[in-house]
Amino acid sequence: MSINVNEDFIFPKLRDDIAFELIENENEQQVVLYDPRGYARQPIQIPFSIVPLLQMLDGTFRISDIENVLKDEKSDNIAEIIEPIFNLIYYLDHLGFLETENYYNLKRELDDYLNSPIRKPVCAGSTYSDNPDHLKSQIKAILSSRKPDDIKPDADSIIVPHIDFRVGLGALKTYAAAYHAIKEKHPELVVIFGTSHYASSDYFMFTEKDFETPFGVVKTDREIINQLKAISNGDIHFDELAHKNEHSIELQLVFLQFLFGDKFKILPILVGSFHNFVQADTLPKEDEHFQELIRKVKDVIKESGKKTVYIASVDFAHIGRKFGDDFDAAPELAILQNEDRILINHLVNFEADEFFKTVAKNNDRRKICGLSPIYSVMQMNKFRESRFLEYNQWDETETKSAVSFASIAFYE
Repeated sequence: MSINVNEDFIFPKLRDDIAFELIENENEQQVVLYDPRGYARQPIQIPFSIVPLLQMLDGTFRISDIENVLKDEKSDNIAEIIEPIFNLIYYLDHLGFLETENYYNLKRELDDYLNSPIRKPVCAGSTYSDNPDHLKSQIKAILSSRKPDDIKPDADSIIVPHIDFRVGLGALKTYAAAYHAIKEKHPELVVIFGTSHYASSDYFMFTEKDFETPFGVVKTDREIINQLKAISNGDIHFDELAHKNEHSIELQLVFLQFLFGDKFKILPILVGSFHNFVQADTLPKEDEHFQELIRKVKDVIKESGKKTVYIASVDFAHIGRKFGDDFDAAPELAILQNEDRILINHLVNFEADEFFKTVAKNNDRRKICGLSPIYSVMQMNKFRESRFLEYNQWDETETKSAVSFASIAFYE
């Protein structure tokens, strides 16, 4: 960011409702700024030494004031010091921490979303076409990429990817196999357990919103939602913000609409992180709150009498440079496949606890983003039969990274 403003330029005011949290990071004190109201794009972590500067952002602070503060600094060029300060303030503005037009636009957009009964699609026009006719052709082509001849129909639950449709044939076949397994089921209710990539305010995060796609609006089951509210003692948690930009549920809806039209409703549930259980070396089912969530969802669905399908919208491993590893993904792919096969074998044998333990014993080093939704779906029903359908990997050579994914069908 170049500095082209005069000394009378006044820096924007730091919002009064921003919260601070002091943390220790590698023996250095740092401060996390976050927005309890959720308008800022994300938290930001800064050195503790920057806090006095933030305290000066009161709506009257000028460039000349910075120069006065820094006059004792031993630097031949004050601009060299001011430049990173400008960059930080610019970034704070971008994130929505300052009282500027950008913040008010973010606030208006978020308030509109929260007040709307409908969640708009975030993947239309990118992952899939935003034109209904083109999307229909796209989904038809995906389902045609994998013949259904060897797939047993009428599955009650499926594990299916949520990876971008554009990554290649392997992904398309994996999606197709899962949906061939339920396409004759014609459910009244579809319960979708999706990975929550951006929020973890609870184990289960519910929403009351209907979901829009280019095919139309998918109705969230108000009867189920109201019954969950009625039996809640504070343990049924609604997090509308968590659903706003999350793709894991949305990507399944276009398949469901293609197959079943408007003849079904959904119970969309984003599942938060289970890393507390991984770290503590305990099983989620041993947690009282998780037990209650499973019990209440099961009871409400059973009492409804609705023909129900369960979906775990998940990917498996995330490895390589893009995901923070210090190695390239390509040489690991064969090893990864063997490791994933062990996990898949646990699932097809209904060994949810062994699946979790296998991931946890290595501290989830492969970053299985479907850990919590898969485990949750496996707690919902007693299965008598299962079918492994597809397994594939996406090798993103440009970033030296890879993602693995699979589809599995379960039958009660």
